Amino acid sequence: MARTNSVNFTGANQFPMASAGTDSFKKEDVQVLAKSTDLHNHSAGLGLPVDTTAIPAGALNGSKLTDGTVTSAKIQDGTIVAADVADASLTNAKLGPDVARANLLTNGGFELWQRGTSFTATGVVTADRWTMSYGAGDSLTVSRAGPTGQFPFGNYVAQLAYTRSGTNAFTLQQVLKVSDGYPLLAGTISVSAVLQASVAGTFSVYISGDGTGAAAVYSSPCPADGAWHTLTATYTVPSNATYVIVGVTGSASGTYFVDNACAVVGSQPANYVPLHPADDLARCMRYYEWITDGTDSYYPRIQGVATAASQPFEVALPFKVQKAATPTVTRNGTWVSSNTTAHPTPNGYGKNGTMLEVISSAAGLVSSWPNGAGTGVSVEANP
Repeated sequence: MARTNSVNFTGANQFPMASAGTDSFKKEDVQVLAKSTDLHNHSAGLGLPVDTTAIPAGALNGSKLTDGTVTSAKIQDGTIVAADVADASLTNAKLGPDVARANLLTNGGFELWQRGTSFTATGVVTADRWTMSYGAGDSLTVSRAGPTGQFPFGNYVAQLAYTRSGTNAFTLQQVLKVSDGYPLLAGTISVSAVLQASVAGTFSVYISGDGTGAAAVYSSPCPADGAWHTLTATYTVPSNATYVIVGVTGSASGTYFVDNACAVVGSQPANYVPLHPADDLARCMRYYEWITDGTDSYYPRIQGVATAASQPFEVALPFKVQKAATPTVTRNGTWVSSNTTAHPTPNGYGKNGTMLEVISSAAGLVSSWPNGAGTGVSVEANP
């Protein structure tokens, strides 16, 4: 008599079976077989595994898959294309930092310095649109630096040399105001900037604003390892905010650098992408421009013939870019003036242009024009 055990059922479900025709029949064979068959599935020890070649191509559909069971390891590289992604289904949080988005900041690359290249007074604008501040007793110099050894984008970065005497801090910041036409302040704003620090522990990117229920948010502090670090922060703007401040801050004496600042709508920060230089300059001139710096072949020139003293002579000066608010117009330096009671004064200006006026001191030829660097007309509008 020859008997054997089943191969594809193991353990308690393994049933005996005769291997020769002369074997006697035992009821236990049927009992265990019935039990094993009743419990049969394709798990190990309960029958044969599923032969995948027996599944027809295209026979499996989504209803056959348990939710959340297909992982990225099971998806072949390059097989998901745009047509596989539902329209408007990717959220901002799913975007990478290298996805270019509109930068809310002006002069985020610190390339434009129309007012000069070094500043020490608190509360003044340094690089275009970036205002410096520090506490009483401290000192801060913000200056243009680069390009040697600096971050590869652009020609310049901002250098901040700070000396602290008490418990204060310094900032270099830009204000985004509803009154300046920023309609996207409600919701979430994320900022990134590239920083370098000589002292660790305090130099950070930050975002703050007015309104209720949202304190300022700071990035992690920049290490002091001589390298550039991209730091980020994300801020939920109060629904009643009228402005948002984006900037960098620190509270330890040292030398710091900042470049490539970018503020975008949404919870995912974006890397800085430089604008075309013409667009970058146009943004900056919305707030500040020199109509002339005194080297433009005697432009603007006021000239005419007076028949008597006290006669006004004017020239119209259109601005290159409409200003963000009614500006302050300043005649700078000493002009070359002939037969006038004084050098020209701005008169009757708005967002799009101004007039320059002189008054004749006697009958005869009247003339006035800028001559030399630092003479000319500056226009500043800080809403």
